[in-house]
Amino acid sequence: MIKFGQVFEYDSQKQLAHIRFHRPEACLKCGACGNGQEGTIVLKAECDKGDWVRVEYPENRFLEATAIAYVIPLVGLFVGLGAGWLLGGGGDAGMLLGALAGLGLSVGILSLVEKRVSGKAEWTPRVTAVYHDFPTVEDIGCQTP
Repeated sequence: MIKFGQVFEYDSQKQLAHIRFHRPEACLKCGACGNGQEGTIVLKAECDKGDWVRVEYPENRFLEATAIAYVIPLVGLFVGLGAGWLLGGGGDAGMLLGALAGLGLSVGILSLVEKRVSGKAEWTPRVTAVYHDFPTVEDIGCQTP
C-alpha cells in the first residue's frame, strides 16, 4: 500500500518526520492511494517541513495487522461475554464484567503482539521518496481516469 503525505513537523536531530496524510491534487479522482481520510504517522526520514513524501506500507502485512487489531478485541469481547454468562448465571452484571475482562485480556494480548513485531522491517512503513512540491501524476505512478 502506498500513501502520500506532507511533513508538518520535522526533528532534524533524530531525523523524525511527522507526516499528515491526505490525497494530493494529482489523484483526487483516482482514490487508489486511500479514501481521503486524514491521518498522521511519525517515521524516520531525511526531508524538511512542508515536503511531500511517499510512504510504503508492507503490502502483505497491512491486511494482517488490520485483522489482528480488530479480531483479537472482538474475540476477547465474545469470549468474555460467554464466560460472564456461564459464570454469572446469565445475569447482565456477570456478562458485563465478563465482557470487560475479555476486552482487558485482549488489550494485553495486543500489547504482546505489538512488542513482538515492533521495529521489524516487514511490519514497518517507510518513506521511499521525498518531493518538495505536490507529487505529479508521473511521481505517483498511476493513471488518472
